[in-house]
Parts: sequence; C-alpha cells; structure tokens
Amino acid sequence: MKRSKGTNSKHSRALFSKGRVTVAKLLKTFAPGARARISVNPCFRGAPPLRFNNHMVEVVEKRGNAFEVKINDGGKEKRLYVKNVHLSSA
Repeated sequence: MKRSKGTNSKHSRALFSKGRVTVAKLLKTFAPGARARISVNPCFRGAPPLRFNNHMVEVVEKRGNAFEVKINDGGKEKRLYVKNVHLSSA
C-alpha cells in the first residue's frame, strides 16, 4: 500500500494527545502589560518555537487574533505574535 502524504502523515500521534481546548481558553484575553507564560499546545499550528516554551512574557498589545508579546532572549528583547491558546496566566 502506498504511504499517505497528508498534512499529518509524518507527525507522531503523541503530538495531538493534549486533548480538546475549552471555549474559555479560546476566548481568554490579556490586557497590555500583563504577564503570561508560553505553554505551546501542539494541537494548533503556528505555535511559537519550542525553545520559548515555559518562558514568562509581557503582553504588549492585541494584534488581530493574536497577542504581541515581549520576551528577553539571551539579553536581547524579542517580540513574538502568539495566539491565546499558547498563553496562560502567570
């Protein structure tokens, strides 16, 4: 049988084992200046790089469906755009 070439064919099923996301998590908002923690949810595409997982960030502003966050990486300030399913309250 020919191997499947779908979008998830080379991904482990363990990546999607975190289960469903609640509606409250999808609708969670953060005020500018709030502190949050990045916790990457592999169920959603477009997550921030895994090296920033469990890092504390400061929310700068809301940009469309995502939040612009400020992170200190090796002494340099960097800005990322992260959706709310990847952020949790500090």
